[in-house]
Amino acid sequence: MMRFCYNLFCVGGSCHSMTDATSALAKKLRVGCSGWGYDDWVGPFYPPGTQKSEYLRQYATAFDLVEIDSSFYNLPSPATAAAWRGAVPDGFLFTAKFPKRITHDMKLVGVEEQVARVYRSMSELREKLGVLVVQLPPSIRYDKHRDTVKAFIGLLDSKVRHAIEFRSQTWFNEDVSGLLREHHIAMVWSQNQYLTTPANVTSDFAYVRLVGERDIDKFDRIVKDRSTEMKDWRDHLVSAESELAQAFVILNNHFAGFSPASVNQFRRMNGLDEVSFPASRTAQRSLSEFP
Repeated sequence: MMRFCYNLFCVGGSCHSMTDATSALAKKLRVGCSGWGYDDWVGPFYPPGTQKSEYLRQYATAFDLVEIDSSFYNLPSPATAAAWRGAVPDGFLFTAKFPKRITHDMKLVGVEEQVARVYRSMSELREKLGVLVVQLPPSIRYDKHRDTVKAFIGLLDSKVRHAIEFRSQTWFNEDVSGLLREHHIAMVWSQNQYLTTPANVTSDFAYVRLVGERDIDKFDRIVKDRSTEMKDWRDHLVSAESELAQAFVILNNHFAGFSPASVNQFRRMNGLDEVSFPASRTAQRSLSEFP
């Protein structure tokens, strides 16, 4: 007799409860935002009147992961990175993007000194450095730049976790996956204005960047329903859970409009508690002061 199973997925011929697998994933999952320095968050996320110098400290009272998006535009000094490390509690993790000077301007060629500068700066994050992310432009293609990317990978410090985000479909093949596996580099899973990547596992961790398009310019509330896309990425992570020691998920404001709320939505989907925002905690304290 044929038996039908619901809410199950199968790996290696064995069926598992989606609830059990989601629970297992939740223990390995960190979810955070791409950046923290958004003035539009003052009010809905940061308490009214919060100064820019306090944004990161306030952010870290809610979430335990953030992607340093600003490093893509300007590499922070070692002193700045050290100050960021000191502003967040133990257990907090930063990820950071390589500067576009390396990836987009110099196109990975002749970048030895630039790469060394990245490590000098990011090493100041110490135990709070999670992953360094290399975001490549669509113009870097497998057919023209495979050897360039391989040579660049040879410059990377194997003691640091790295992830590479390809924005050309030409990179999604077994040769590239094998190259990344050899060097224990994660292929970024991404949804952005250029493409949606496959969910290829090439390391013992996953790095997911939900970026979206660029048609949102106000970042104080959710303006797009991204539930379906989030569930798809959740399912990819659940299916790969047995291969992963950790999973990092980064939500960009452009994905749905207000990434702190997107983080909470993704947390709920994975059985994690919602996190209260600093602004809401301040409002609760203020109300409690009334007799």
